[in-house]
Formats: sequence, structure tokens, C-alpha cells
Amino acid sequence: MKQFKRQHFLVLFALMLIGTTQLQAQADTVKIGVFVSDIYDLNLSEKSFSTQFWVWFNYRNEELKPQETLEVTNAKETNGSLDFAESENGIHWTGKKITALIKKDWDIRKFPFDEQTMRIELEDSNSDSEAMVYVADKANSRLDSNLALSNWVIESFEISAGSKKYATSYGDPALSDSSSEYPHAEAVIKIKRNSWGLFFSLFTGMYVAFFISSLVFFIDPVDVDPRFGLSVGGLFAAVGNKYIVDSILPQSTTFTLVDKLHILTYVFLLLCIVLSVVSLRMWKNGKQERSARFDRRSYAWIVGMYLLLNLILIWQA
Repeated sequence: MKQFKRQHFLVLFALMLIGTTQLQAQADTVKIGVFVSDIYDLNLSEKSFSTQFWVWFNYRNEELKPQETLEVTNAKETNGSLDFAESENGIHWTGKKITALIKKDWDIRKFPFDEQTMRIELEDSNSDSEAMVYVADKANSRLDSNLALSNWVIESFEISAGSKKYATSYGDPALSDSSSEYPHAEAVIKIKRNSWGLFFSLFTGMYVAFFISSLVFFIDPVDVDPRFGLSVGGLFAAVGNKYIVDSILPQSTTFTLVDKLHILTYVFLLLCIVLSVVSLRMWKNGKQERSARFDRRSYAWIVGMYLLLNLILIWQA
């Protein structure tokens, strides 16, 4: 009987020891929230935007200092201010205001009919995921109701939390694996451009150049200087318009809507020149009436196809 009691006591002691060890190893939970008060200076060419936001934390372990070890991982520059710290009923509430210049690789494939996703990525730089975990305060995280972006519509805001894994232990001897994970949170803002005003502002020069050039079909083919000079002038104007539009966009290896519309214009301006050559040959061969009919049909075909293909490209964007 004594032997049984002794064994029973040892089993209970072992279970208590295991439970205590697991409790000690349990990661501290930190609730993180974000209130975005401003977004400004959306800079396509510099691949960045600026933002101002409040971030706060709720946690129980008084040894933690999450507001001090917080890092905005996708920021070029950050500036923290107005730190605060309070405690009530064993819950610590800390936070601060952050102004940040955020890196953003803008998706310009459909510019100016583009939609963008902006992210504020937050991470603890001191504690890994075995010591601390983030939980998103979705109930209190939001955008300022007065926040408005010029030429943009804000479609949604969302905050999420988890962990981010890195393929290195950063030389930490306490980690047996060659990787590490850190608490990670992300505020995501989706926006859509008010595009039509900007579209006509940027592309009016290109369209004017094309439609003026298309009038060559109403000039007699033998009037070589105005007939060919108009098309060549239109081609140079379209190329100049492309340089102006590209100056506000970042360099990109992708084939964008801007590229498609300008290349389409170049092709049709070259077709105007080619068709003018064909019409001139007819005229010089004594087929003036045929040349005139050819010019009328060429004008209708060139303008009609150009408008149709433009509408298709814009619709697909």
C-alpha cells in the first residue's frame, strides 16, 4: 500500500512539473491595434507613400516593452512620438504615434485605371514567436473617418496578426534550427484611383496628335510636304507624350496600359504614312479617282480600328 502511495505521489509530482514547464514555455500574448490617421505623398516614381498612425498593445507580462521593440519592417524612415503607458486590472496598455515613409512597389500595369494595396508591416525586433505572439485588435483598428486621398477612393482596411519566418537564426545559439519566427502584424489599405480625369489629362496630347495626323487622307497625295509632314509630326508628338507620362511613373519591365496605348498610336501613325505612299503611287499612275476612294476608305478604316482597339484595351484594364 505504501509502495502504491509512493508511486502515486511520484506520478502527480511529475505531472505538476511538466505542467509548470509548459506554463513557463508558453508565449506571452500581446494584442496589437492600429489607427491610421493620415496617408499622404503617394509617390509612384519614388516607390513610396507616407503615413501617420497610432499603434497600441494590451498584455499582462510587465517585463514586456512591445512599444519599444516595435519595428516597421517595410519603412524607409520612421519617427515615433507621444508614447503612453497605463495599467489597469493587471492589463498593461502601451503605445505611440508613428510617422513613416513606407516602401511601395506600385502596380502600374493598368495605370491610370489601377488599384493598389498599401501595407504597414509591424514586427517585434526583440522577442521571437516562442516568447511572444501578436493577436490583432480588429474591433478597434480602423482608418480615420475623415481620411481622404486626392484622386483615390479608399475601398477597405484590414488588420491581421501572426508570425513571419526568416530563413536564418541570426546566429542565436539558443535556436537549434537554422530559421526563426517573429511576431508580425499587418495593416492593409486597398485603394482605387479616380481615373478618368487623369486619363484625359495624360493622353489628350497623344489622341490630338493621332486625329490631326489622320486628316492627311483629305490632302491630295501630290502635296507631299503637308501630307507626310503631318504624319511625321504626329509621330513625334506621340513619342513626346510618352516621355511625359513615363516621367511620373517608376521604371518597369512589365508591359503596361500606357505602353500599349502609345505603341498602338505609333503603329497607326506609321500606317498613315504607308497608306499615303500607296495613294501617291495610284495618283502618279493616273488613277486619281481610285486614289481618292482609297483615301476615304483608309480614313474610315484607320480611325474606326484605332478607336475600337483603344476601347478594347481600356475595357480590359
